[in-house]
Amino acid sequence: MNSELSLLVEKYGSPLYIFDAQNAINRIHKIQKELGCNVKLCYAIKANAFLLKALKDEDILFEVCSPGELSICQKYKVAPEKIVFSGVCKTEDDVRRAYKMGVNTITLESKAHLEYLLSVVGTEEYHSQDVIIRLTSGNQFGMSESDIYECIEKIKECSNIKIRGIHFFTGTQKKIKKISEEITFIESFCTELQEKTGVFFDSIEYGPGLGYDYFSISGESLNFENLKEFSALIKNSKYNYVIELGRFIASPCGKYCTRIMDIKTDEEANNKYIIIDGGINHINYYGQMMGMKTPKIDHIAYTRLNGADIGDYTIAGSLCTTADIVIRKLSLSSPAVGDILVFNDIGAYSVTEGIYLFLSHPLPAILLKNNDSYELLRNSMETFSFNS
Repeated sequence: MNSELSLLVEKYGSPLYIFDAQNAINRIHKIQKELGCNVKLCYAIKANAFLLKALKDEDILFEVCSPGELSICQKYKVAPEKIVFSGVCKTEDDVRRAYKMGVNTITLESKAHLEYLLSVVGTEEYHSQDVIIRLTSGNQFGMSESDIYECIEKIKECSNIKIRGIHFFTGTQKKIKKISEEITFIESFCTELQEKTGVFFDSIEYGPGLGYDYFSISGESLNFENLKEFSALIKNSKYNYVIELGRFIASPCGKYCTRIMDIKTDEEANNKYIIIDGGINHINYYGQMMGMKTPKIDHIAYTRLNGADIGDYTIAGSLCTTADIVIRKLSLSSPAVGDILVFNDIGAYSVTEGIYLFLSHPLPAILLKNNDSYELLRNSMETFSFNS
């Protein structure tokens, strides 16, 4: 595999993202086997939209949170009946577009979103539209309980808006205890809501925020232990669940290759530095502030010096800021300029959350691996034109 990666870097340049389509599909199937028959899986494409092309035909839903993500779904011809259109900043035009496309579900994040939808259904060709109403968890997302009650009374008067359920999400990398508390709360809220309004639904759209362990060798097994515990919590629920997962699906499905550009030593401070052509603009592991934790990394050496000069190195990126520390301490054997460092488990968020325009560095190329073949989804792209 290392020789294959080195050839890909030679062909497409570095830094380079490689996302594994079959890995993502297999992971989805494995997750589905753990979940009960009352659960539908939903992939939050904000985690990595580049996997969408590989996943579009899977028996799952896709959460999109912006008009741009909706356009990505159109580009890859994702079936509208698989799309859940979320996001806090929808306009009436956005809602109209989703309605005319026939998306599966529109998420109502505020009273304004309902007003937009009411306007749209009053002027466009009639069809039934499912919605989910997002309950806030005490932040800028979703509605208060009183606003939800107010919206439901208005929805009662509109024959083609159907409440599919309530949407609830509080964050990522949560412990199972927190998830258990949230399930108890949201089910209780939904039951009380239906009793008071007389509007009945059987679905809860929930983002459990299952934790993904980036920094330990045993992380993969721990990840699925949490999934099994979570599945047991909702297995016998009277509600059907749509479970939103992004990070948990995409994380192990990507690699990031970056080349060693320079090696230097600060003898007075007793520090050894490796400068790579990537940096914190491309590498984003949850919980790795200022490089204080070490993810899973492979070292591809083009030359091997005599002996095994094993040392600890600080890995710094190419950005002109002291914040660009990727790893504080990485043990390597005889690293050399031109060698490649491969960051594993980088399939979620790094490719979309980076500060890509800082210092006008090029965007990395992106490959999608399909079994033994590779497809170029995006070539390396200069960014200086955006900044000038």
